[in-house]
Amino acid sequence: MTRRVPTIGLEIHCRLSTRTKLFSRCPFSFGADPNTLVDPYTLGLPGTLPVPNEAAVRKAVVLATALGCTVHRRSRFARKHYFYPDLPKGYQITQGDEPYATGGAIPYERPDAPGKLAHVPLVRIHLEEDAGKSIHDQDRHRSLVDYNRAGTALVEIVTAPAIHSAKDAAACFRSMRTIVRSLGISDANMEQGSLRCDANVSLAPEGADRLGTRCEIKNVNSFRFLELAIAAEIRRQKDLLDRGEPVVQATVGYDEGRGRVFVMRTKETAADYRYLPDPDLPPLEIPDAWVEDAKAKVTELPPVRLERLVGIGLPRELAVVLAETPDLASLCDAVTAAGIDDVLAAKWIAGEIGPLVARANTSLADTHLTPSRVAEILAWVAHKRRPAAVARKVLALLVERDEDPEAIVAAEGLEGPSEDEVAARIAALVAEHPDKVAEVRGGNAKLVGWFMGQAMRTLRGADPALVRATLVAALETDEEPS
Repeated sequence: MTRRVPTIGLEIHCRLSTRTKLFSRCPFSFGADPNTLVDPYTLGLPGTLPVPNEAAVRKAVVLATALGCTVHRRSRFARKHYFYPDLPKGYQITQGDEPYATGGAIPYERPDAPGKLAHVPLVRIHLEEDAGKSIHDQDRHRSLVDYNRAGTALVEIVTAPAIHSAKDAAACFRSMRTIVRSLGISDANMEQGSLRCDANVSLAPEGADRLGTRCEIKNVNSFRFLELAIAAEIRRQKDLLDRGEPVVQATVGYDEGRGRVFVMRTKETAADYRYLPDPDLPPLEIPDAWVEDAKAKVTELPPVRLERLVGIGLPRELAVVLAETPDLASLCDAVTAAGIDDVLAAKWIAGEIGPLVARANTSLADTHLTPSRVAEILAWVAHKRRPAAVARKVLALLVERDEDPEAIVAAEGLEGPSEDEVAARIAALVAEHPDKVAEVRGGNAKLVGWFMGQAMRTLRGADPALVRATLVAALETDEEPS
C-alpha cells in the first residue's frame, strides 16, 4: 500500500481591533442589533468611496514585523468579485498580487515535544475587508443578512503548505491567537468571529515532487474543530485514493456529530474571482517610520517566551501562564530587569500574582502591584529577609491598597523575629524540655514536629524554614531541614 503524506496550509483571518471599519468611518462593535452599524459605503450605495483606516494598517504592520515578514513600502488593493448576499458591493476589497507583507514564519509549540518550538513559513499577509454575516437558522423559509460586520478590518495570514499533521495545524492556529493578543492588535475572540481559519488539505505519495489535489475546509473557529476536521478530510481523501478515485478540488464542511466531512461546492479558482486593481484606491504606501514604530512595540513572542522559560527550569504550566498573559509577562520582564532572578520572578508572578488578580476579578493594571513594589517584595524572599508567607500577605494586600510594602508590613504587624531572636527562643525551648530532647536524640524523630509547633506558636511571623533549620541544629539530629 502506497504511503501518502498529508500536506496542510492555513489561511488565518484575524479581525483587527479598530474602532471603525477598514475603508469607512462606520463604527463596529460585536453584539449590536443587526444592521445598525452600517453606512452608505458598507451597503455599497452609489457614489461612496473607500478611505483606508490608518489604525488598521499600523496594526497590520505590527503583526508582520512580529512574524519576521518583509513589509513592502508599496502595495496595492484589488477587488475580488463574487456574488453572495453578504457582500453588498458584489466584490471584496483585498490585496491580490501585491500584498503588504511576504515571508516570515509562525512559531508554535510542538505537540510532540512540549516546550519546544517549530516554525511554519508564511507566504504572505494581506489586508482585506470582511463580509457580512448570513443567518440561516432564524427563519424556516428564508436566510437573513446582518451587514454590521461587512467592511471590518481583517488581516489574512497565509502559511506555506508545510504542515503535515492535524495536531500541528491546530497548534499553529492556537499560537496565532496568543500572538495577536499579546501584540494588542486583536481580541482574537473566536466565538465572536474575530479569529477564523481555513485549511487546505492534500495527500500525495511519500517523496512525490508535486502535491495532491487540495480541498479547503472553510471558516473554522475552534482549535479542536480544526484538528478533527483536518483529520476527517485526510481520511476521506485517503479512502478515495485507495479506491482509485480522484480527489476533486472542492470546499468541504465538517459534520461534528458524524465525524465526517462533506463536499459543499466545487472549489473556485483565482480566475473565477476576477481580481482587478481597485480603481478607487491609490497604492498603499507604508512609511519607514511606521515600520520602525512597529519594531519598537514588538517584544518576545509568547511561543518564544514559553520555550525560554521552560528552558530555564520553570514548570511548563507556569510558563504557559506567562506566555499567554501579556500583562503578567510585562511585569515579569520589568521585575527581572530590576535584578530579580528569572525563575524566582516567573514562579511568583505566574503562581502567586496571577491567581491573586484572578480571584479579585480584576486586571493587573487596576491593582497596585507595580513592578518596583513586586521587585522589592521578591527581593525579601531572594535574600531571606522575610519569609515567603509575609511576601504573599503583602502581595495580596497590594491588590487593593496603594501603600509602600514596608508600610504594610509595619501596619499589619508582619515583621517577624530576627535570626538571633529565633535562635534564642529555640535554645530556651530545648533547655525547657531536656527529657524530650533526649528522646529525639534517642531516635524519636516524631517529636521534632512537637518542638516545631511549640516554636511557631511563640515566634509569630517567623520563617518556618528558618525555625526548622535552627531547631534541627539545636536538637543535634540527623534530619535535614526542609
